[in-house]
Amino acid sequence: MKNLTRSSRYMIFISVFLVVINALLGFLLTKQSDNAIRDLIQHRMLDISNTAASMIDGDVLENASADNLDSPECREIYETLTYFQDNIELEYIYCIKKLDNGEFVFSIDPTVEDPGEFGAPIVSTEALIEAGHGVPSVDDEPYVDQWGRFYSSYSPVFDSAGRVAGIVAVDFSADWYDNQIRNLVVITIHVIAIAFCISVAIIIFIATKYRKRFLTISNDMRKLSDEIEMLVKEVSFDSYWYEEQTEFKTGKENTTNDEIEIISIKIRNLQDRLEEQIDYVKSLAYIDGLTGLENRTAYMEQVKCIEDNIRSGKAAFTVVVCDINQLKLINDDYGHEEGDKLITLVSKTLQSLFSNEKIYRIGGDEFVIIGKDPDYSGRISDLKAKLEMSRHEIDNLPASISAGFSVYNKENDNEYSVVFNRADKLMYEDKKIFYQTHEDRRKIR
Repeated sequence: MKNLTRSSRYMIFISVFLVVINALLGFLLTKQSDNAIRDLIQHRMLDISNTAASMIDGDVLENASADNLDSPECREIYETLTYFQDNIELEYIYCIKKLDNGEFVFSIDPTVEDPGEFGAPIVSTEALIEAGHGVPSVDDEPYVDQWGRFYSSYSPVFDSAGRVAGIVAVDFSADWYDNQIRNLVVITIHVIAIAFCISVAIIIFIATKYRKRFLTISNDMRKLSDEIEMLVKEVSFDSYWYEEQTEFKTGKENTTNDEIEIISIKIRNLQDRLEEQIDYVKSLAYIDGLTGLENRTAYMEQVKCIEDNIRSGKAAFTVVVCDINQLKLINDDYGHEEGDKLITLVSKTLQSLFSNEKIYRIGGDEFVIIGKDPDYSGRISDLKAKLEMSRHEIDNLPASISAGFSVYNKENDNEYSVVFNRADKLMYEDKKIFYQTHEDRRKIR
């Protein structure tokens, strides 16, 4: 090292620094990717349990007992759960009842082989307890019972009075869940390992050369940056996102003859690219891929903020709940592609009419808007009219929506769910009126 020039020493130092930065940013990228994929999987799990819960009559579920499980009403719940069991990739789906002493037990279980016996105790988790309080939730850690090792999502079913009548639980194999996480982490680690190996090779190369090789080293650094860019792009969820940003900021690089400064610029560019990838992966956890609206994960974060504001006495908000009419029929009769067109049309219309409010897609056909206007009646009417006039954009299929809204009352509302449930109830009343005027629901054109 004593025989190396000062520039060569600087070059070696920068190369070592590059390896450290690659390792650090690679670690951060791995953690962010892990969190993002967990959020996406949990969102999917909640979509399934929330959809099933919305299709169950809470009054029937609340009154279910070991003696009336064969009643027509209970059999209808059996059939609903069986549909999900047979058509969606999950392990088990069943209903849970919360006893007065706080214990959770099996209620209705459509499992053919070895079902949970009515009234038998269930392993209690933090997510299940939260669902018992009316908030859909997903296990962060797996649990083990006599049927295996699972992660579960839990969605409350409300009775006509707005109370939690029961809970729909959906079990997913912990091995399946962990494999989804592990696959992404393995890909990310491979990218980091390749980048690290390339960086080490450059350090060895620099240590054996003198200053006359700095220009060659600079070119090699450019090649390294391009290769890492390609590797990051390959593991990106959306390669198009990168195609618009592949050019580095080389203006200053072209105005200096200092090889060390050139290499420093390249390192900063590489750091920026990795940070952009981290930000991109993080955004996936909060944006709905179909509509571009914020998703349920973002919605739950907003609910937590609102709850904090309620406790501190600073809350002032209105909740609008919207649900697309006849989406299931369109999916069944014309395919999910047509259904997606309808969802996209509704989301664009919502954005045009509620541009200053927060809009979330919290389920397949359910949207929530959080704003501060005390009366959204006019905009809801405009929304329905605009959707009707936009039928031509989706092959003249019906484009209608049911909606309800409720304003937070500081004197009476002690938590967000009270306001939401009030708006949700009005939405279902609106939907009931819609179907009263659309009796022949199979003829949707």
